[in-house]
Amino acid sequence: MEHPIKILVVDDELGIRELLSSELGSRQYQVATAANGEEALEKVKNEKFHLVISDVRMPKMGGLEMLEAIKKIDPDVEVIMSTGYGTIEAAVRAMKRGAYDFVLKPFKLEQFLALIDQALEKNDLKTLLGIYETSKAISASVKLETLLPLMAKFSSGILGADDASIMTVDPEGGLSLAAAAGIEEDGRKMARLALGKRAAQAAAPAKPGGMILGPLDKDPEFAGSPLLQDIRSSIVFPLCAEGEVLGFFNANRTRMEEPFTASELRHAAIFASQIAQVLHNAKLCRQLEEKIQEIQSMRDQLVHTEKLAAMGHAVAGVAHEINNPLTGIMGFAELLLNSGGLTAEQRDDLQSIQHQSLRCGKIVRNLLQVSRKKTPGEAAAPLEKILAPALELFKRDFQSARIEILKHVPEDLPPIQGDASQLEQVFLNIIANARQAMEGKSGGVLKIEACRQGRRISIRFEDNGCGISPENLKKVFDPYFTTKPAGKGTGLGLSTSHGILRQHQGTIRVESTAGAGAAFIVDLPAGPEPPEDSRRPRTQAAEGRSQ
Repeated sequence: MEHPIKILVVDDELGIRELLSSELGSRQYQVATAANGEEALEKVKNEKFHLVISDVRMPKMGGLEMLEAIKKIDPDVEVIMSTGYGTIEAAVRAMKRGAYDFVLKPFKLEQFLALIDQALEKNDLKTLLGIYETSKAISASVKLETLLPLMAKFSSGILGADDASIMTVDPEGGLSLAAAAGIEEDGRKMARLALGKRAAQAAAPAKPGGMILGPLDKDPEFAGSPLLQDIRSSIVFPLCAEGEVLGFFNANRTRMEEPFTASELRHAAIFASQIAQVLHNAKLCRQLEEKIQEIQSMRDQLVHTEKLAAMGHAVAGVAHEINNPLTGIMGFAELLLNSGGLTAEQRDDLQSIQHQSLRCGKIVRNLLQVSRKKTPGEAAAPLEKILAPALELFKRDFQSARIEILKHVPEDLPPIQGDASQLEQVFLNIIANARQAMEGKSGGVLKIEACRQGRRISIRFEDNGCGISPENLKKVFDPYFTTKPAGKGTGLGLSTSHGILRQHQGTIRVESTAGAGAAFIVDLPAGPEPPEDSRRPRTQAAEGRSQ
């Protein structure tokens, strides 16, 4: 049932109070009266009035003083002042303090009633303006963290509520408080959430209407919630979109005894519809962003695959060209090793030539394997054993450049599952990049740290070199991408490493700040644990340094 419009008539003359009460009551208005300003204020504190009609001169508290006090309690209520001793100064003071109009006695009843209709129409327009302002706020922002608190604040003011809150349903079906106005204490916020949960049990998407509850201190369902006992009237409205309950809107009156009206419930329905649309739009935006990211990832993967295919064709031709001279180098090295009269130093150098030639051959084969996506050999090897040859190869270069290597590999680390020679190539490429990034740097440091994470091994290579610019971070694993000068790099090292690790069910990622170094983090599956009796006693983690 619709609640009537309530008007308060304040006048020390009984005849005026009775006249206006009779006339306004005949027009279906609900009329209350007060003989002075103090009595009127008590009524305004406890009830919601749409309009106050007051005399200026009254005992105990005059009309202008009462007007100022009423506006502090309820800024939205319209006040018409009337007096038989009117002056322009009094009228100006009344208007400055927020009066809707100033009328001189005696007044013509029909004209006065028309003025009352205008004042009430203005009061209704204020509500519509508030809803319009909310709509503008929705149009001006797309961020929930900005929109929802704004909507809670607007709705609280327009509905004449002491507090308002917006609760949302999370992906798991739980309810959480997304925004609130007029509530500061955590306990009261949790109490409002409990009120929303009760509404959630009764809500049905097919019947998305709201309800007015209260007073809650007389509701047995809330007997165990002392923080809800101060609620005298409450609106709870489900936020529904396309048959789905996305959350709840709640507005409460705790100081005013006047309950919410059916008209205010309709206004709340408009707010609930707007909030539900905001939540629905945000959900669609999230889904769209996820789809865009998925498409972007697929596109990047496709581009990467195409580049690998192109690299495969190039590598096949290069492999043929490299293998021929490599065969000659290895053959002459073997002939020289088998001849007599070599010094020990010459023999070591020839063996190094032979070893590195063999390694070059393996690198070419690995490149072909990556481009053709062949599965690597299944084996397990200790990380230290894979790292050692790569570090040994760079040992003299790092010493001459005064670059320090800090290595921390726990002795009880399980072996790594995969092809040791291919993984050695990955580590060589990463170390080579770090060396180039620290070119000419005083106090260069390369940190290599490994740790176990469940059934995975994580190895971090961190240097303090020149770093990688933000625009290049996403390109470092692309085939042929390089920032090095012409003739100084092919752009295949990290791309090849990325391919090898992917075939090993591993990953590689990079962290960097331009000018402050870079870190490459490799993640690989751990191999089977060695037998218990074959493990060495656990000691302090190995720490290797060279300069």
